[in-house]
Amino acid sequence: MQGYLVEGKETNNDYSYEWLKGNPDLVAIEKGIPIILFNSEVQKRDLEMEFRLLRRLTETQYHNENLHDFNPDIQKLNRYNNIIPFKHSIVKLKQEGEDEENLKDTYINANFINLINGKEKMIIATQGPLNQTFSHFWRMIIQEDMTMIMMLCNLRENQRAQCEQYWPKNVGDSILCGNVQVNLLSQDDLGNNIIKRVVKVIQEQEEKTVIQIQWCGWPDQGVPSPSDFEVMRELLNMINEKLLSDQKVVFHCSAGVGRTGTLIALSNLMILLKAYKSHIGEDKSKLEENPELYRISIFGIVRRLREQRWGMVHTSEQYIYIYKFIDEAIRSMFNI
Repeated sequence: MQGYLVEGKETNNDYSYEWLKGNPDLVAIEKGIPIILFNSEVQKRDLEMEFRLLRRLTETQYHNENLHDFNPDIQKLNRYNNIIPFKHSIVKLKQEGEDEENLKDTYINANFINLINGKEKMIIATQGPLNQTFSHFWRMIIQEDMTMIMMLCNLRENQRAQCEQYWPKNVGDSILCGNVQVNLLSQDDLGNNIIKRVVKVIQEQEEKTVIQIQWCGWPDQGVPSPSDFEVMRELLNMINEKLLSDQKVVFHCSAGVGRTGTLIALSNLMILLKAYKSHIGEDKSKLEENPELYRISIFGIVRRLREQRWGMVHTSEQYIYIYKFIDEAIRSMFNI
């Protein structure tokens, strides 16, 4: 079971770990819970307080100073003025043309996210594209060799724009985004508010086929309904099938922090649970014989995500949802 970061320091940049490791109470909260005891231990935890602690640890002056520098040229490339990418993990687009570096050309509000199994830059978390960032988005897809786009919002919710339509309206149509041609090859309704699109993107001599999965059933600032547990399992299976075969995935909602952060946290945690399951098979006694070997830290994974993109898992309700989903997943997978 080596190679999985249950709790501990994020590899690239981790301000909050420096404060956490000097505080025994915080170390105890971050320490992974044995999955055999997960349900009973969670009952004893104050999850609202945990989330407040996470915010205090990861929304500091140090974090703010690590945000991308303000520049009036790129303000209109951000969907929200208060959601800015960290400098150390930002995705930087290659310069178009031969001119000196043009920030408007190379900037995108997106961050690389590492996987719990130690593989770096397998995920990109980004905002829902704006009309003026379509070409940036598709250039990023090609440049970083992404194979799947996970879209977690509707185009509009509660009379507010969440994301602009960055793909063609009809199957067979194409749109031109800068120097990238985007063709919609197919669109299928998979049920449960899930739409699957297959898109071909062409940039100069390069062609790439990308799958986009859009789930329309997750409200902005909120959490999925308890009745959507199996839908979430289905989505996570699709995502992790890609990630575990070394294929990269882009996640976005509107701001790229709330729903996006929650699903990325669940994706990481389910990768860990799947590894545990394959290790023990049907022998549940292994969980009891060596409980410390099979631990999971939701506090730890969310804290590390917040070191890679500001504000990931944006509300206490979303944080608590992760606990509820993982509790259900543990009982379902391990029959405990």
